[in-house]
Amino acid sequence: MKITKTDIKILVDLYKSIDGLTPYAFFQRYKYTPTTVFKSTSRFQKMEFIVSQNDKLLITEKGKEFVQQNRFIYSNNKFDRIPEEFLGNKIGINVPYIPNLSKISKEILNLQNNKGDG
Repeated sequence: MKITKTDIKILVDLYKSIDGLTPYAFFQRYKYTPTTVFKSTSRFQKMEFIVSQNDKLLITEKGKEFVQQNRFIYSNNKFDRIPEEFLGNKIGINVPYIPNLSKISKEILNLQNNKGDG
């Protein structure tokens, strides 16, 4: 099943909400038509990601897990989305750094050697 950006926005908003949201909230925030909201929420209800109670939409534990696994939640800083396994030690500002030459591409090393003295 293909999940659209609209679907993701709806699911993330429900994830961030404390007490659920009404379908009208998505019209107020994003100007989504009732048809668009109904299609998205119906799809998520079939997948058991959300439930409807007292005219409000609530995200289920299964829906929360889905949002967390797919890393839909992030701040405005694009570097917050980098997975933990790809993060390394941070180097301080103005701290000397010597690269590990065994990990640098041979192509790059050859380019630097061929430039000459000028």
